[in-house]
Amino acid sequence: MTEEEFIISIVAIVFGTGFSIFLFWGFFSLIKSWINRKSGTSQGEINPQFFKALGDFKKSTERRIANLESIVADLEEEKIRIPETQNAGEIEIEEKEIRSSDEKEDDSNLRNMLNE
Repeated sequence: MTEEEFIISIVAIVFGTGFSIFLFWGFFSLIKSWINRKSGTSQGEINPQFFKALGDFKKSTERRIANLESIVADLEEEKIRIPETQNAGEIEIEEKEIRSSDEKEDDSNLRNMLNE
């Protein structure tokens, strides 16, 4: 047996096996569809119980997701908040009349502080 004959026989075996598997699959799918048609159950039928259960599952899942989103939003809000401390100083705004009378004293105090 030459090398060419050997390669042709291997290709024929692989092709024959694949073709026979395809034929058996087609034959058994025809038998299965015939049995399903005789029994009255088909893949295309709509099962109302299944769709009701699916709708209930969707509603409960959406409710759970909404609860989780609100929890996450609350946690993020708590992280962002700055805690109020009693040590924080207050900023007071003086009126112009008070500032104008103290300007000369403040300038001299500032100059004295810089000279020291």
